[in-house]
Amino acid sequence: MAQLTRTREEIINRAAGLAVEYEQKYRGCCQCTFLAIVDALRWGGVEIVTEDIADRLFPGLCLLSAGVGITSDGSCGAVTGSVLAIGMGLGAAQGIGGRDMSTVGRGCEVVQRVILEKYDEKYRSQLCKDIQRKRYGKSWDFKIPEMGAEFLEVSGGCTIKETAVWATECILDEVQGSPV
Repeated sequence: MAQLTRTREEIINRAAGLAVEYEQKYRGCCQCTFLAIVDALRWGGVEIVTEDIADRLFPGLCLLSAGVGITSDGSCGAVTGSVLAIGMGLGAAQGIGGRDMSTVGRGCEVVQRVILEKYDEKYRSQLCKDIQRKRYGKSWDFKIPEMGAEFLEVSGGCTIKETAVWATECILDEVQGSPV
């Protein structure tokens, strides 16, 4: 069980704040969600991935943003970033690393309950363009730089903030011995 250096509430609030900050700094939903989660947890005493590994994952995470390759046609990047973080968090909580498959089944159940069901309930979809339409009444073509800039002006963290919070809560439950 990990020893937190901050309160649970402080860590969760930090993840929410970093999500909004990172969206302005790094733009894409996948990398911003993932980094908000792992950086807030690390700040609070829980390291599910080293800073070096997070930095090495960054280019790949960027390609999963805005519906994969900024098309808006694929999965919401906040979903993909949070799922990766939860998978790493489950492994870290159980002391499992490498290519051990023992947490996969339970991990899928956790992701379905913690992230996917909430998206289906709130947005009726996990697709980027559907979520944009549900939240803002329209979707943007992120391949057009001006549209991406317009989106950042109104997004307020889009799904990054709420998804980072859900995933951070889940990982904290796991590392504190109260599995979801």
